[in-house]
Parts: sequence; structure tokens; C-alpha cells
Amino acid sequence: MELSPAPLLSAAAEPLYRAAVVGGRTNLEVLAERAGVDRAVAADEVRVLASIGLLEVTDGGIEAVAPRIPLEQVAAEHARAADATRQIASVFADIWSEAGDRSSFVEVITDEARCAAVEAKLMDDTALTVDGLCIGPVSPRKIQTGMEIPRPGVAVGFLAAMERGVRARGLYGVSVLEDFEGLAAVHQCIAVGEQARVFAQVPLNLMLFDDKRALLSVPGQKGARRSLIIVHESGLLDSLIGLFDVFWQMGVPLSAESQVVDALDGPGPDEQQLLSYLAAGLTDEAIARDLGVSGRTVGRRIARLEEVLGAHSRFQLAVQASRRGWI
Repeated sequence: MELSPAPLLSAAAEPLYRAAVVGGRTNLEVLAERAGVDRAVAADEVRVLASIGLLEVTDGGIEAVAPRIPLEQVAAEHARAADATRQIASVFADIWSEAGDRSSFVEVITDEARCAAVEAKLMDDTALTVDGLCIGPVSPRKIQTGMEIPRPGVAVGFLAAMERGVRARGLYGVSVLEDFEGLAAVHQCIAVGEQARVFAQVPLNLMLFDDKRALLSVPGQKGARRSLIIVHESGLLDSLIGLFDVFWQMGVPLSAESQVVDALDGPGPDEQQLLSYLAAGLTDEAIARDLGVSGRTVGRRIARLEEVLGAHSRFQLAVQASRRGWI
């Protein structure tokens, strides 16, 4: 199953697009100079912006294109990737339901003590890479009375693996930004070398060990907290590796400076108006004038929306908001 997410925008995208909007049609050298971006970096980013449809590159020069339609196209491509994920999830459901006829490359573990032992063993045996998708912690506000939810923490054996030189990548759901303990655990992982990213809709809990074994954590049956599905080398494992790569590309970096924020269930009128202005390409100054607030207030509101939606640029903020149907 092939998943093809839209290309990613780097931090150079915004100044380049802004320079193209403000300055009008020009060439690459002038555009890079106006944006304060290295020419080689500008050339790469202009190609990405053009592929998305935000810039038009012709023999006559480079010119900005109105953002709404291209960004809606990016959002649609991400939605298609999510649909493909749901199709893969149905494969997992079939594997689970056919409990009496599982192939040798799939193991299912239901005992909690054995689950913990298997997780530790797989981590201890890892020599090169650990990649993971993590839905993230359950928000304390969503934990009902009597629910036994373990608090977030660093996986057993992870720190020792990093000391051995294992390379790690972790993609987390945005709920990690709502939970102090969860974010503290991520910061601890970042401190020892993990590359961490956040994405609005992480679909499942998945660990990949040396690209030779996958570990899926799924809700347990008959009162059990969880069950584990181990996938050995097979076509299914290849699909899981591809699935991780797709979502990793769509994530945005988390740093040791990331702070816990309150999540939004949906935008209020002010946030929706702000997002509409951003999608239309207005500057902070123009937005502030129209809303009757200071530029600093606009900046704070945008920063909060970026954290809540797991975006690190105005473009990605608009994409995430469009995917959620907020604009």
C-alpha cells in the first residue's frame, strides 16, 4: 500500500513566501536576499513551495500564489494518508480476529507480566535503531473514576539502548503537550539523543526495533489493560515501517523547550478569524490592526495554536487547521 504525503516545508518557507508576496515577481537571487535565506536553501525551498502550488516559477521569474487552494490540496493529501492508515488498521483487525490461524510471523501476547518482559527484551536486543509512534498519554481531565491508567514514563531499557549508540525517533500525539509527566518523559528522551516530533493524529502505538521486529500495543480483552502484537520480518512488517515513515514526515519537531498547553476542542470565533487571516497570507501587523489588538497579542495567539495543533510554522498551522475543518 503506497502512502504519499505532501512535501514538508522548512523554516525557510515562511520568509521566502512573505518576500514573494510583498515584493512581487522576481528571480531566485533577489528573493533569497529579500528573505535573508541562503541561495542554495532558497532554491530547494522554492521547489517545494512550487510543488505545493504556493509559488509559480516561470521563465519570467518567481511569483506568489494565493494560499487557500494549495493548502486545501495539502490537507487533502494528508487525509488520504490517514485513510490509507485506516485500511492498514483493518488488516490488523483481521489478524486479531483470526486468532486460531495466525501465521508464524505474528505473535500475540495477552499476559501483562509477559508483555512487560517482551518489551524489555526487544529493547535490550536492539543494536541500531528504535522508531516509535505513540498516541500519547490520556489527559488527566479525561481519566474517569476507577480507570487504571499508568502514568507516562521512559520505556524500560531505552536509556541503556541510547548509551549503546542506538538511534531513536519518536512521533507523539499532541496529547503529550497536555500532560506534564508525559512531556517530561519526552524531554528526558530528547536529552539523551532521541529525535522527537509531534503530530495531531497519531493512529496507534507502534515500536520498530532495527526494522526487524514491530511491536503493536492494542487494548486488551476481558479486563486486561493491553495486549501486544509482535510482527517479525514479513510484508506486514515492511508496511508498518512504511507507515512510520509517512507519519514521521508529517510530524513537526519537539524540543526540550516545548511547554505544556491547554488543548482546544475547537476554535472559538477569535481563533477561527485568526486562522482565516493566516490562510489568506496577512501579516501579523495587518491582523493586529483588523482585530484591534497588539502585534504581540497576535503572536501569542498564533504560538498557542501552533503548539496545540503540533505545528512549527504558519504554513503547517494552516494545514493542520484545514485538516480539522477549522477553516
